[in-house]
Amino acid sequence: MTPAPNSATYTPHISGDSLRGVRILELGGRGPVRFCGMLLGDLGAEIITVDRPREADDITPLSDAGLGRRRRRVRLDLRSAGGRATALEIIKRADAVIEGFLPGSMERLGLGPEDCAPHNPRLVYGRLTGWGQTGPLMAQPGHNINYLAVSGVLAHLGRAGTLPFPPMNLLADGGGAMFLALGVVSAVLEARSSGVGQVVDAAMVDGAALLSTMSHEMRNEGRWVEQRGSNLNDSGAPFYDVYETADGRLVAVGAVEDRLWESLLRLLGLHGESVDRWDRANWPWWRERLATVFRQRTQAQWCARAEQAGVCLSPVLTMSEAPAHPHNVTRAVFTRVGDAVLPSPAPRFSRTQSEPIAEPQPGDDDTAGVLAELGIDLPRLVGDASGG
Repeated sequence: MTPAPNSATYTPHISGDSLRGVRILELGGRGPVRFCGMLLGDLGAEIITVDRPREADDITPLSDAGLGRRRRRVRLDLRSAGGRATALEIIKRADAVIEGFLPGSMERLGLGPEDCAPHNPRLVYGRLTGWGQTGPLMAQPGHNINYLAVSGVLAHLGRAGTLPFPPMNLLADGGGAMFLALGVVSAVLEARSSGVGQVVDAAMVDGAALLSTMSHEMRNEGRWVEQRGSNLNDSGAPFYDVYETADGRLVAVGAVEDRLWESLLRLLGLHGESVDRWDRANWPWWRERLATVFRQRTQAQWCARAEQAGVCLSPVLTMSEAPAHPHNVTRAVFTRVGDAVLPSPAPRFSRTQSEPIAEPQPGDDDTAGVLAELGIDLPRLVGDASGG
């Protein structure tokens, strides 16, 4: 029996090989698709990525230790008969395809779901786009900021009285890629019992909306107002916010529960204050009181005192600082690969451990090796697939 996570013998591993034996063909090099392939590869799936011929390659190459890790690469011109035939041969031997082209693109190439199904009835066909495969916006251009805008999320990102801000590419990319990964794994499991594959339609607008489920619940219960930066967890509440310290650094406070609020007040020397913190009319008063006290000590001083007192307070770290934080070091939250520092795979597994992230090796592609291992006749099928 695997030890429980809280047992003395439990040793968390960086990742797992739970998907060993699952083969996935990755088409299309958009960021969210690459992120999905990375997630599935970290979990042990065999990822075969199709790169375009060298002269047509205008996307970031995948030979790195970040989004491009855990892959074997073949170069195929999918617009050529040889390239399409080779891709179909790989598809015959695959459990799933993932792609991120605009709706209709793969059909025009002769590699859409209906084209592939006769060659592999159990194939799971995972599709990831911004707007999805249906709807009036399906063919419209878009980026993360657009998907967040239409999902209803962007309007609530930012402080009161300011314009909304896009949170890097986290919500839309993550909402699309992670739900595609979940959908593909679920569909592969189902296909192994039913013998029939299906299409997984993942959209970044869908994923971003789904990630906001808790906020929708709060709105339905009357605990959320539409004004940006005016709610419990969107910088509206003074006990769930960021404050500047004496050295110009920042600390994050999450004192929502009463016991955490009381411990914060004791830390700040404000435990004698009786002003109702749940009355929104008092929030500006409390914010100014907390801000005044936090400016009296440095970030390091506040964090040291907070750790000793068990206060819900953390330093706001930059990407270059986070890997050195003691907690992140202990859990190996980040991994050094050559000269690069990258987030480690997640989640952790107690038993099924995968190989560590390898340093990228120089080289062009694995086309000949991959096709040979799959028993595909390279000279007969590829033809003009290399673009030469």
